[in-house]
Amino acid sequence: MTKKIKIVLSLFLLLLCIVFFSMINKTDNIAQSIMIRLFIIAYIFKVICDCFIIVRKKYIKHKYSYSIVLYLGLIIFLVINIFRHIILLFDSWNSTDISTIYLDTLDSFYYFSLLILPMIAILAIYCVITNISLIIKEGYSLKNLLGIFFGICIILGAFLSQFVFEIIKMAELMELQLYIKIFIDISLNSILCYFYCLTLATLYCNIMAARHKPEFNKDFIIILGTKVRDDGTLIPLLQSRVDKAIEFAKKQKEQTNRDIIFVPSGGQGPDEVISEAEGMKNYLIKNGIKPENILIEDKSRNTIQNMRFSKKIIDEINKDGKIIFSTNDFHVFRSGVIANNEGMDCEGIGSKTKRYFYVNALIREFIANLVSERKLHFVIITLMNLILLLLVFIGYQYELI
Repeated sequence: MTKKIKIVLSLFLLLLCIVFFSMINKTDNIAQSIMIRLFIIAYIFKVICDCFIIVRKKYIKHKYSYSIVLYLGLIIFLVINIFRHIILLFDSWNSTDISTIYLDTLDSFYYFSLLILPMIAILAIYCVITNISLIIKEGYSLKNLLGIFFGICIILGAFLSQFVFEIIKMAELMELQLYIKIFIDISLNSILCYFYCLTLATLYCNIMAARHKPEFNKDFIIILGTKVRDDGTLIPLLQSRVDKAIEFAKKQKEQTNRDIIFVPSGGQGPDEVISEAEGMKNYLIKNGIKPENILIEDKSRNTIQNMRFSKKIIDEINKDGKIIFSTNDFHVFRSGVIANNEGMDCEGIGSKTKRYFYVNALIREFIANLVSERKLHFVIITLMNLILLLLVFIGYQYELI
């Protein structure tokens, strides 16, 4: 049984215990109410510790793993909730009805959204402002509107949940209809919380990946390509990647006297006069890199092929060679995940990106991660909502709400 399944089953067991206690005991008992609250706090704390241990082990083994994002997202959610349960613990002295614990459990997603809303609102406003700056500096295009679209979606998502909640409070509904509306509200909040946690966890992983300082013991450095100009020269984004690779190679040579082989990677697009790899090779030679220290990979069309085809070239020379890749800071984590999926044991370095461009690029990376792991997200969201449906159904059967 995998660790993910164990943790999910562990939390599900906790939810069932809460429902069970709420069902069998609706009497006023301060001691029982406090003991159950303490049990919940201790149990959540244990799950948080387990997740931290798993994240640490995964980070040591593979710095770039999408499961790290999922565990960090769960940690964010549980940390907020453990503080909420601590606050509710003190309320237990006044509220002795154990069935309120069941209601508090159902409200976890709503209160999480409410507590984290100021941070999300600031993030949304920042996305919009930087996106406007991007449009002013680089012109209008659909991909340059991602920051505005993302910021609006975050705010609308929060208000949609609040709007549904207020309707439920105001509406005079039949009992079954009320439970259906409650489930819809909880479901919306759970999905919203899920993506909030993913957003914050992804942001953290991207920042940490970009700040990582690899050891100077590498044999190969892959430079991930992007579009070249009409005359075959490098655009600033690509030039910064190559400059970062050259900087690393020089520092390694100074500190360890160890040479590194450059592997510029990128094919030729239909609107490009030469391949991205060839353009990077020309730039490397102009900056003093010997041609014999450059191996070009000029067939790839995306990051997956960058890694796959570059690995094939490297393996032909030295299967045990230590590899590093160079890209922009916003792209390090996802590139590392892709490299990991391709069976490559490597690290990444990221060149700095202009602040007004960084947020929009990071949103593209976030969306790309969501798309690449869409089946996993669908399974998690479906399971989460099935569990919530079961909880609401039990509440309906035993009149806990």
